[in-house]
Amino acid sequence: MKLPVLLIGFNRPDLAELTLNRILEYKPATIYFAVDGGRDGKFGEADKVTSVRQLIKKIPKSIPVKTRFSKDNQGCRLGVSSAISWFFESEEMGIILEDDCLPDLSFFSFCEDLLERYKFDTEIGMVSGVNFFYDQIHLKESYFYSKYFHIWGWATWRRAWEGYKSKDLELEKVDTVLSKYFKSKRMQKTWSHWIKESASGKVDTWDHQWSYHNWKEGRLSIMPSKNLVRNLGFRADGTHTLDQNSSFANLEIEKLLFPLVHPKTKDLVIFFHEFVEIYYYPSRIHKVLLKFKIFIFNLCGKFNEID
Repeated sequence: MKLPVLLIGFNRPDLAELTLNRILEYKPATIYFAVDGGRDGKFGEADKVTSVRQLIKKIPKSIPVKTRFSKDNQGCRLGVSSAISWFFESEEMGIILEDDCLPDLSFFSFCEDLLERYKFDTEIGMVSGVNFFYDQIHLKESYFYSKYFHIWGWATWRRAWEGYKSKDLELEKVDTVLSKYFKSKRMQKTWSHWIKESASGKVDTWDHQWSYHNWKEGRLSIMPSKNLVRNLGFRADGTHTLDQNSSFANLEIEKLLFPLVHPKTKDLVIFFHEFVEIYYYPSRIHKVLLKFKIFIFNLCGKFNEID
């Protein structure tokens, strides 16, 4: 069953075209194309926005298209979140891609299988296509469950998006919710800061609130054992991805094999979550200990495969 795809663009026609071309390879049920308006005082941006919108001409008539072209600039927080809300006014489930997120073609089949498999499972909030540490931890299963909600190429259901707020959160409840997900006080403090800064508008983004929305509802995400999406947006015209030397820039992507191998339980992959926390809070001794544990984990996995 082909899924609908929401493509969110802005002012980078070259990246939007690359991602659109990959979507067209998939031949989705419907393409939803949302493009924010240009910012006042940004010379030449209106022309770039127009170029992005004109990409609609590349979509063949055989694929239904719906557009949402904003007259004014809404910014990242409202522009993206309102586009997703618009998408789910018409669809029960679907794929969301921002213009700089280029997926492997197998990403779409991955989303198809898992959106259908988990559509009534309220413990699952989304399916992600990105795995930042795919080359560190090797699993026999095709995917795993995570407490992180990475949105560089993802898919979800209307039932999960319902109730999302980009602002007006009950901020007094944030720390209590985070304490249930993070043992590390440092991670609790960091996420509390991010969520409150984003909800207040001091940071113009929507995704911290999406993570919080899922944690508040007691959900997990699904992540692939291989990395299926590359973010091409680490460059000078990026909104939040400016560091071209970031270890997350231009991650390698791999093809996922089918049929999928499903996990037997919803247990979290502890090493992955330790890796994320140590990445944000590097400590030499913690890195050494974690690398040793991962080595043993991967070694045992290989022995199990031989048996």
